[in-house]
Amino acid sequence: MWPSSTLFVLALSCAWASLVGAGYDYVIIGAGLSGLTVGDRLSEDGTKSILVLEAGDAHLEDPKIMIPGFQGSTLGNASYDWLFTTVPQPCANNRSLIWNRGKGIGGSTAVNFMAWGRPASGEIDALQSLGNPGWGWNNLFKYIKKAEQFQHPSATYAAANNFTYDPSAHGTSGPVKNSFSVFVSDGQLPWTSALNELGIPTIFEALGGQDVGAWYTPSAIDAMTQTRSYATTAHYIPASGRPNFKVITGAFVSRIVITGPSTGASVAASGVEYYVDDALQSVKLNAGGEVIVSAGSINTPKILELSGIGDPAVLTPLGVHVKVNLPGVGNGMADKVFTGISYELRNNAVVTLDNLRDPSYVSAALAQYNADKTGLFTIGVSAFALVPLQALTDTLTSAKLIVAQALRILTGCYSPGTIKLMGQQLYRLLRPRKFGLVEFVAFPGFFTMASTPQAGKKYITFTVDLQSPFSRGSIHITSTDYKEQSAIDPRTLSQDLDLKVLLLGMKTMRKLGATGGFKDLFAAEIDPGSSYSTDDQLISYIRGNIGTEFHTCGTSAMLPRSQGGVVSPELKVYGTENIRVVDLSIMPFPITAHPQSTLYGIAEKASDIIRGITTV
Repeated sequence: MWPSSTLFVLALSCAWASLVGAGYDYVIIGAGLSGLTVGDRLSEDGTKSILVLEAGDAHLEDPKIMIPGFQGSTLGNASYDWLFTTVPQPCANNRSLIWNRGKGIGGSTAVNFMAWGRPASGEIDALQSLGNPGWGWNNLFKYIKKAEQFQHPSATYAAANNFTYDPSAHGTSGPVKNSFSVFVSDGQLPWTSALNELGIPTIFEALGGQDVGAWYTPSAIDAMTQTRSYATTAHYIPASGRPNFKVITGAFVSRIVITGPSTGASVAASGVEYYVDDALQSVKLNAGGEVIVSAGSINTPKILELSGIGDPAVLTPLGVHVKVNLPGVGNGMADKVFTGISYELRNNAVVTLDNLRDPSYVSAALAQYNADKTGLFTIGVSAFALVPLQALTDTLTSAKLIVAQALRILTGCYSPGTIKLMGQQLYRLLRPRKFGLVEFVAFPGFFTMASTPQAGKKYITFTVDLQSPFSRGSIHITSTDYKEQSAIDPRTLSQDLDLKVLLLGMKTMRKLGATGGFKDLFAAEIDPGSSYSTDDQLISYIRGNIGTEFHTCGTSAMLPRSQGGVVSPELKVYGTENIRVVDLSIMPFPITAHPQSTLYGIAEKASDIIRGITTV
């Protein structure tokens, strides 16, 4: 473990004061996955000074974060969670949706469900084809593996739980550890065999660029300690002892200080202003220094707009002086959404995360975990599948849906960049063997929103997660107050195809619940329940219970400026000399995977781009 966090931070602060002057070579906004990865790498050789500004707290050695079985328990807690909310969504019963995001050192890697996934290789190649040379699969995959230290299971344990993997798809010496869960609920065991009965094949390795089918996935868990492996353990702790690396917590950035002309030539950042305990503070850049914005897909566009970088139609009415006319900021936002079906189990002896609602069970399970790192508190979510549209319905219906969406795009009012992105999405829909559209997950517990679990009951929830939505929205400031949340408008379900695909996914999961081992395992469908039988009833359920999968992207897209892009392939904000963005907001479309593994790779590659070196 590491030293006592309070004494450690105080000692570093004193050391820093004597070693670093008033300026910094790099100021990084956000101590999440990307900010910590980049900060760690930039500080490695000791020649550059790095300051990371983080609005949240440190949360070091926090059992709610470190113990895998507590996954999800910090969501909704303002100490760990930004608790963003959307504007009312007309296509989701006019509800304001809660958007949980990690707040603190480690960002969302401290609060997520630790799933370790990767997209199809063709998706990353599509990123390159959009005008981003050097960002193809063959290159990025090297960085993805650089970030990873895969801890493989024993052959006996792997065989007993149907865990399969290809060593060539994994890194072995990276800072972020991942492993297969050492606790698997019996409620998940029929997963692959039951899906096989529905015609969905099992994948031997889903992390090597082919992800259509069913599999069991590793989690970001250190197999040696059975604790969460996240940006803090992987990058903050190793870097925190360096005299040239500093993180300030409780620091809310209000703007990047920009000098230079407001039109014509590029502007430059000279520093950053931020508030700690409502007191304004500022930091300057050294000559040749850079600001790296890694505040995430929600706060990164906010910081750019508060700094005068964005669409004049948004900024001018608020009195923000436009430094860079860049309409793509905050636009083109895509958000993956999900719904689900929960089933009550016949056998209450099956252990699921529902057991953690019983205080006596929690006490005993924690004692077991602390004694030998076994039991329910080591659990990860393991059972996944990704399927194309054609696996959800017949060939004719899928073709009609694709044609209808194509006509909607051609007759709609979309920017050239959006049309190109949606055209690529349509192309992927036509290649069902290569690209998936909907993710299914067998969650070991109650995970739907329409009702509440009953005491003493056990559940399995099948989630239906739309991985490539056509709905696009925006995130924009509505005030110059740094404390005010931006207006988040994902326009959830505004594209009819998104809703129809979720409906087909729900019906497919109902078939799964009556298939193979699940048929005998389940006692009853709880949500939505047997009273929801028609398509209209299921659509009503979806609209009333749709949620975010927390994988928002596209608000600072890496695209040509003429196509609505915000950053170049070098991740530099257009119209600026020394401001970059490194986080998921640069992805112009959502990938069909839980993104943390890919984002670690993006941050590793970004670190090389910034330093002008190649490490893989």
